[in-house]
Amino acid sequence: MSSLVRVEEKEKLEQEQKPTHSILFLAFLFVIAITVAGCFSAFLRYDLIGTGHLPRCALFPLLCFSIVNLLFRKIRQRPLLSRSDLLFLYITILVMTGIPGQQYADYLYLGLIAPIYYSIPRHLPSLIQNPDLDWLPFIPDWMVPSKDPRDGVIMWVIEGMPEGMRLPWQPWVTPLIFWTLFYFALFFAKIALAALLQPQWAVREKLTFPLCQVPREVADDRTIGRLLRSPLMWIGFSIPTFVYTLRAIHIYFPYFPNIDLYKNWGLLFLERPWDQLNFVPFNIYFDMIGFAYLINTDVGFSFWFFYVVRRLLMVSRAAMGLTEHAEPLEYQTIGGFIALSLFHIYVAREYIKALFSSFLPGKSKEQKQVEPHLRRALLFFCACLIVLVSWSFFAGLALRWTALLFTLHFIWRILLARMVAEAGLFVYWLPNNQYLMLRLFGRDALGQKNIVALHMIGTKLSDSATCVLPQALQGFKIAQDERLSFSHSFTLLISSVMLSVLTCHPASLYILYTTAVPKMGWWMRGYPQGNAESLRSYLTQDYRIRGTDFISLLSGAVVTLALSWLRWQFFWWPFHPLGYAGVIGTYQWAAERYMFSIFLGWLLKALVLRLGGINSWHLILPFAMGLILGNTCVLFILLIIHFFYPTNEVVVIE
Repeated sequence: MSSLVRVEEKEKLEQEQKPTHSILFLAFLFVIAITVAGCFSAFLRYDLIGTGHLPRCALFPLLCFSIVNLLFRKIRQRPLLSRSDLLFLYITILVMTGIPGQQYADYLYLGLIAPIYYSIPRHLPSLIQNPDLDWLPFIPDWMVPSKDPRDGVIMWVIEGMPEGMRLPWQPWVTPLIFWTLFYFALFFAKIALAALLQPQWAVREKLTFPLCQVPREVADDRTIGRLLRSPLMWIGFSIPTFVYTLRAIHIYFPYFPNIDLYKNWGLLFLERPWDQLNFVPFNIYFDMIGFAYLINTDVGFSFWFFYVVRRLLMVSRAAMGLTEHAEPLEYQTIGGFIALSLFHIYVAREYIKALFSSFLPGKSKEQKQVEPHLRRALLFFCACLIVLVSWSFFAGLALRWTALLFTLHFIWRILLARMVAEAGLFVYWLPNNQYLMLRLFGRDALGQKNIVALHMIGTKLSDSATCVLPQALQGFKIAQDERLSFSHSFTLLISSVMLSVLTCHPASLYILYTTAVPKMGWWMRGYPQGNAESLRSYLTQDYRIRGTDFISLLSGAVVTLALSWLRWQFFWWPFHPLGYAGVIGTYQWAAERYMFSIFLGWLLKALVLRLGGINSWHLILPFAMGLILGNTCVLFILLIIHFFYPTNEVVVIE
């Protein structure tokens, strides 16, 4: 009898898990709540509760429910929610966390207001230098709520709505219908693309997906029970909790001592070229230290090593009399990204061939290995791509520029997903596509109509700090490892995105008209005018790339291909191409912020492995988990406190 029970339990575990009705209701309730709270927090405080690829607003409720499960098991001998239900809840929240922030809400609504309001010199004084400049004729009427900068629907967002006036919902109906179609196609394409990437990366290449390890550990009430009993976990948990609590108290009460987490070694060198080594930062991000402990040592080593190389390249350039470093180094990253994309296409060539040939009659062995859901995902992706291209074409962007824009967009996002899947990066910023296209081809080649359309579209999809693609890819990886139903996971991700986008509309418009831009958070106060200034500069200045910068592009591509080939040929090769391409020319403040924390995490792991081997790594793992969970809990709680009790200083610096 007992053996029969064991067989039945095994068969039950081997079946694909499906979400229960109760967890579906709970998940969608969280999506709505996080969207509304995220909009208010992003607009009013600029606290982005969903930033990063292990977002706090997804991990914190998962941790809370896991602890509740642990208590229920103690009291009633069974958990309140199953492990699969908790993971369904997590991936449903995970995919939408950036939507009420910079992935969507921050850019869409103000991005439609800014080019209209600041189209006259009275609102944008720099236009006095260009009296004949007028971009309004190139903006379609259906794209914005109004094209009159003095219309209340435009003016009230910046200057405040007069008392007694009603919110102008009606003018927003048409533009939001069209923009909702655009964003649905964009987000759905990324979810479909994630489904297509997952078999190649997770199954064939066996990438580690280190960020997925955290929710999988937390969702298991037995594992979380062991963590809660571990003194090392509590040591790790207490460090960020103590430090950020002191920092928060200091912000609210300045006479209280502060702990500075963002130090640098200051001004050490007074003469060129060594002055390029001044102000090297030692920023401490506890969650990044924990993530670096989870990733492969060669990946962690490569990221901080190439940051050192970046600094030394700046020294060598200064020694040659060159003063501009940011753009030439960024071109190396762009060249590296292009080379990496070509290399990954080559590596996945058999999978890509099998995927496309699966639509042909006559099934080969490789074609039979392509699951039907992958063919459906490919068709879904192509349909979404057709919608995006058609939408952009009717918005005024020529077909060739539309094709280039979305080619760059999806290449960059795929590489971002690769960094998250392989390097466990919590957050990363990618090059600005519209600015890159202007640099590569010049203002005159694009023309005013295309520049305006490129700006209106490109600014809505330029942020990469929290992107749907790597979030969805993590969701599919978790679904695969935990035997969650793919079809239900796919439907949940799509539904979560749809619900969040639709919830953003009333919440964001209500905020915009009840709280004028000058009363919003620090970033939101400057974004509308900055958006219009960018458009003005794109139309009046020529950013064409210099001939020497093509050398940087080529050198970045060559070095990346060489590193990729060496890593492919030699298992022991220590330099990862992602480290070079991702760090050597990334936005300076991104590399400056996180590399020291990655170094600390790598150093901890390297020392543990060298001194005690893999068993010691497992022994210290609760400490790294404690750093991540402690950082998540204290910052999430502080974000809530900061929303209700705002200060002039930001509690959390991302």
